Amino acid sequence: MRICLYTNTALPKLGGQEVVVDALARQFRALGHEPLVLAPWRRSQGPFDAASVPYPVVWHPRFLSTRRFVSWYGHWMAKLQHARGFDVVHCHGTYPAGYVGACCQAVRHLPLVITSHGDDLAPLGLYDRKPKLRERYRMALEQADAAVAISKYTAEMFREACPRLRIVEIPNGVEVRQFAAAAPRPADLDPAIQPGQYLLFLGRLDARKGVDVLLDALALAGDQCRLDLVVAGKGPESAALASHARRLGLAPRVHFVGQADRDRKIWLLQNGLCTILPSRIWEAFAIVVLESYAAGRPVIATDMPGLRERVQPGRTGLLVPQEDPQRLAGAIVHMTSQRQQTDAWGCEARRFARQFDWSDIALRHLELFEELAAQHRAEAA
Repeated sequence: MRICLYTNTALPKLGGQEVVVDALARQFRALGHEPLVLAPWRRSQGPFDAASVPYPVVWHPRFLSTRRFVSWYGHWMAKLQHARGFDVVHCHGTYPAGYVGACCQAVRHLPLVITSHGDDLAPLGLYDRKPKLRERYRMALEQADAAVAISKYTAEMFREACPRLRIVEIPNGVEVRQFAAAAPRPADLDPAIQPGQYLLFLGRLDARKGVDVLLDALALAGDQCRLDLVVAGKGPESAALASHARRLGLAPRVHFVGQADRDRKIWLLQNGLCTILPSRIWEAFAIVVLESYAAGRPVIATDMPGLRERVQPGRTGLLVPQEDPQRLAGAIVHMTSQRQQTDAWGCEARRFARQFDWSDIALRHLELFEELAAQHRAEAA
């Protein structure tokens, strides 16, 4: 199949959605299909090396406004359709990507599939913040042949936005072998970061991710936890979090290592005691949970939709209430004081991750695409 993956954001920017689009495109290519990624270009992304990925990527100018001229960006999709002849359009993001796909006349005869990664429909997203755009969301979803829900949480958001929508639950995945194979220690990593002697947070440094709650919890744990904390990621809260760590007297034990590329990320996940996700507000599907599992390490996470589906308390990690540093501190102390149990949970987590291997997840997408394409052919006959 010739598959257009139209996404609001793509590599070289690093985040959950970018990882998903890249993984699907790689798998589709490996299975003999012809994926093409179409995305808006942001100058802040930095240079993109086309040879770094095994599939073609086409960029169009960044969206100048979330309200004006959005449908106009379908020009690039139409141009590619005339040149390449897609069999299916898979949009990542209900808006603007899904809306552009729904408006583009050149692909109206093709199956349109929309995946939400949460940020578009979740609280404080565009759908929530800009009610005037909701009719466009509904139009996109009404035009879609199916929506892929990566979690029960995103399925519920789809239902609220468009009750008649066909929803297919297909979770995100993980490269199981890649995260299970021992990674070499990064040469430039701080020598103070030692295997088994740190807790790990990996993600964007913004208020939604709750790293401040994690810092408070580490301070509350006191002498019951003498492990360091590695914070891998970047974002608008970076400076504020570093200041908060200093105020709590934690600066010598908290290592802000910046955004981690693939090899650095794998080593950090494999060698930490556990991975911690103290998220607040929402999580659609935290890929880092599966990555930590595949690396053989358990997870402590907030008990909230999108996370409680993946973290099995007493088997693959622990769940704690939102905004509760005291309970998070207790979970951290439990992990650090029960090393044998923590390692056993890590082994169970690795077994759990195998059902989410990207090769299987990609096949589930392809089965959906083939079904929808067959329906379109039958309707056109």
